[in-house]
Amino acid sequence: MTKKNSIKVLIIDDNISILQYLKTLLQRFNFEIKTSSNGYEGLQDSAEFKPDIIFLDLMMPNIDGIKMLQLKKVLNDIKEIPVIVISANAGRHNVLAAIEAGADRVLAKPINVKQLKATVNELIGYDCFERNDSIGLREELENIKNEEHSELPEKFEELKIILTNAIIEREPKIIAETANSLIDYAKIDSDKTVKELLSDLRNKEYEKPSDWMFAELLIKQISHEVSKLNKSNYVN
Repeated sequence: MTKKNSIKVLIIDDNISILQYLKTLLQRFNFEIKTSSNGYEGLQDSAEFKPDIIFLDLMMPNIDGIKMLQLKKVLNDIKEIPVIVISANAGRHNVLAAIEAGADRVLAKPINVKQLKATVNELIGYDCFERNDSIGLREELENIKNEEHSELPEKFEELKIILTNAIIEREPKIIAETANSLIDYAKIDSDKTVKELLSDLRNKEYEKPSDWMFAELLIKQISHEVSKLNKSNYVN
């Protein structure tokens, strides 16, 4: 494929967290993103949006991923668009079923960022991720800080997968910057415990294998505390 200024990506998944995570990740590299929540919408959006690549979940309401792949394969306008299936169950049976239905690649959840980037580059035909990731993250976090009506629970859910993948990729800077950004949202008394946990996450040195286990446990603890926060406390 000829190199383009902006790659168009369609993400089809009924999991809001996955949609938001992929959207956040790819927008850092100037991808143009559209999302759909089921296979029927995905078929329509494929024809109208004309994406360069599609990310597709298998388990969805309405038309599931396998059925959508089968239908896509016989529709001339969209049959050549490459599809990356992302599945929580990437066992041999599901992988073979997806490939037979028309998927180009199958990736497992939770998403491995390096593997995702390599797969997109392979299918598109050139490096789509030339932009420096840490620069993109800093710009993204600055945009988050400048949002006017932000809530800690909402932002934690949005950025939790970035933290999780930063652990997988062993990226302490991304952990520190993301945690620091989330600390800025801890503005009321009920956020105190979460703020302290985020500070621990940010300040860890991450020099030993046990430090990464510590980070995983902290994120689970933060997630538990965030789930207890009463969102009504954030209403102005």
